[in-house]
Amino acid sequence: MKIVKLFVLLLLMAGCQNATDNQVGATTQEGQPDYTLLQQELEQIYDLDQGVRDVNWDSISADPDRQKVYISKMHQVDSANQAKVLPILEKYGWLPKSKIGVKAAGTLFLVVQHSNTETIAKYLPLMEEMAKQGEASSTDAAMMRDRLLMFQGRKQLYGTQAVSYLREDGKHTMWPIEDVEIVNKRRQEAGFELTVEENAKRLGAIFDPNQEIPENHVTL
Repeated sequence: MKIVKLFVLLLLMAGCQNATDNQVGATTQEGQPDYTLLQQELEQIYDLDQGVRDVNWDSISADPDRQKVYISKMHQVDSANQAKVLPILEKYGWLPKSKIGVKAAGTLFLVVQHSNTETIAKYLPLMEEMAKQGEASSTDAAMMRDRLLMFQGRKQLYGTQAVSYLREDGKHTMWPIEDVEIVNKRRQEAGFELTVEENAKRLGAIFDPNQEIPENHVTL
């Protein structure tokens, strides 16, 4: 059980907290973002983010040594990605998906989502504003909001986050949900096609409407 807790917590916390000045992207002669170059580089980073996560989770969770190696590798990739992407967000703000494409826009979401509480809290409002304009994924913004709430030790709103340390048996469980009786209404409004029950099944997680946040939970 301790191994599972450590594994999950480290997965949630994986990511670099300090971006460097290693910036990707460029500016045109007119002083505008070079969206073509930004798209190309962000799409490459997307592949790195997802590639390191393409693993057999069951085999890793059963082997503490492989856990350490994998977590270290994922941390390195996330750190490198943040060092490139966060300066872009600092310079240009949340780039519109109509300019950089869906995949590159997904990179912005993934890199921030795989960072820490402070970074998510900083950039989530930018993403939510772009989502209102149709220039960012509303479902991704909802997932990021849930991730931030979970990191802060609060109940999620949309039922997108699940962990393996809420139960003594270590089974994957949906993080507690605020006003759970209307969660599917919120999910529909955010653009999700699945109900929370269907999403829990997709995640292989137990959905307990009465699940509460444990008193000894440590915020991240």
